[in-house]
Amino acid sequence: MMVTHALGHNSNWNIESYLEHNIGDFFLITAFTHGADFDTKPLLKKVIDLSMIDLQFYGKKESANLEKGKLSEFPFHPANCDSDEITNVYFDNCVKQAIEFQKDKNIKNIIIPNFYENEDVEDIVATIKAINKYVSKLKREDEKYFMTLPFANHVIIDKAKVEEILFACTDMNICFDGYYITCENKPEYRKKLTTDFKIFKNLSRVFKTLKHQDFITIYAYANWDAILYLAQTNIDYITVGTYENLRNFDVKRFTENTSGGGSKGYYFSEKLLNMVRADDVTMLNETGKINIIKNDKNIFSDIILQQGYPWNIHKPDVNKNYLLSITRLLKKISSIDDLESRKDFVLRLIDSAINNYDHLESNKIFLNNESSNYHLNIWKTYLANS
Repeated sequence: MMVTHALGHNSNWNIESYLEHNIGDFFLITAFTHGADFDTKPLLKKVIDLSMIDLQFYGKKESANLEKGKLSEFPFHPANCDSDEITNVYFDNCVKQAIEFQKDKNIKNIIIPNFYENEDVEDIVATIKAINKYVSKLKREDEKYFMTLPFANHVIIDKAKVEEILFACTDMNICFDGYYITCENKPEYRKKLTTDFKIFKNLSRVFKTLKHQDFITIYAYANWDAILYLAQTNIDYITVGTYENLRNFDVKRFTENTSGGGSKGYYFSEKLLNMVRADDVTMLNETGKINIIKNDKNIFSDIILQQGYPWNIHKPDVNKNYLLSITRLLKKISSIDDLESRKDFVLRLIDSAINNYDHLESNKIFLNNESSNYHLNIWKTYLANS
């Protein structure tokens, strides 16, 4: 399993963590942030041989509405379409040009862009079939091709639609090496993760089915609930990101002008399997209970948990704490070859996190909203019954 840095805003933190601290294995360049000349940038040149690029066609023509980002730098991006409506033929030609662009850049792991569809999956299936035929004629032995499967929230909760897509993806004539999977989770207000049981079941089904058919799988824009899916099956690449838009796929990122807003940041705790708000970290420090959530053997954690630390979401140590912690968790889980033993290990991690929350409450420390235990019980229920 390759831990893959999603390179968006402040990509230097990811690259530094890899070069200086050996965190992660691979890199995903995002077109929105880095633009068409990404391979000329000194920072990215350091890791270009370990990189792939997501050209982010998700919003199609609506991406032209964005005031920020660099998607329009790519002449073949649907954002540059002059017509009122994008036809299937037009979109497929954009995809073919995107493939050629990556080949010209000497990228060996080629991500085939696809679009977000909220209801009807027939067009997605049609594109999969058309591009598969195209790739079969130009594929070289030193290249790998990954078709993007962007699961909209309304699709991933619909078992029939998921099965329709999987049926097309596992056809015996498919020549793709694997699939690049994104999923719109839509967590509830003031929560970081989804607790939708249907998503757990259907997304797990996607990963299990594709691996059973020997496809390489890439889980993109993954949050730390990737451990739930990794507990049940092997996943070849899992992305880790610093900012929220790199850990939580949302099509609005590619269709509307959105802002993340201000934040003091969050502390990812391996002992709680959760993000803890900066203000809650301060409270835990003041009450002398910080050790209950403190990550072990993590230099970034040691820095940011010092009393008086000036918390801010844009500080590198805040983000590198997450990168190191989630990488360690994913690596440990994936190192367990037997899947039943792996699931048991993750269940023990969840039990330990629940116990740590109980320990906090027994000490009269009560965490709310995203810092609270809103997710672990349903994780445990799902895994124990899967």
